[in-house]
Amino acid sequence: MMTDKDIKEYHDTINRLQKMSNERKETKYIVVHSSESTPKDDFDVNDIDTQHRKDGLFSCAFHKIIKRDGTIQDGRDIKIAGAHIADGSLKLSNKNSIGICLVGGKTTDGQPDCNYTFKQYTALVNLVKKLKQDYSGVEIVGHRDVADSVSPHFDVSELLR
Repeated sequence: MMTDKDIKEYHDTINRLQKMSNERKETKYIVVHSSESTPKDDFDVNDIDTQHRKDGLFSCAFHKIIKRDGTIQDGRDIKIAGAHIADGSLKLSNKNSIGICLVGGKTTDGQPDCNYTFKQYTALVNLVKKLKQDYSGVEIVGHRDVADSVSPHFDVSELLR
């Protein structure tokens, strides 16, 4: 049987764990990224998750992955803060944004390129429409719009007009 001291320690531990929660409390932004990979690299969520774990993350940094064939895959749990953007801005951070990654973004010789498939663009438009229904009032931006990056190599706002 638990003593009063045991119960207090248990509740203290639960409170500490709840404060450590990485659950996203609000969603103000959707940030579109590229995997910075060549057309030959048909990465999926498992490939990206494996690389991110090698880089020291606990799981895939992105919430959604859009493969070359237009398939949308779930990455990080949508309710959990991502790890897809440097948290330098007070306005936009992992704690208030969803990260979408388009597989592609480089030529076969490693140069930046907007080489996504039509199926990927279609999937992105449809995914954003759905997420806007789930998270009203979100602003959609490209990684390049909020960081020192060229990813995803196109103007996201133009595509989504």
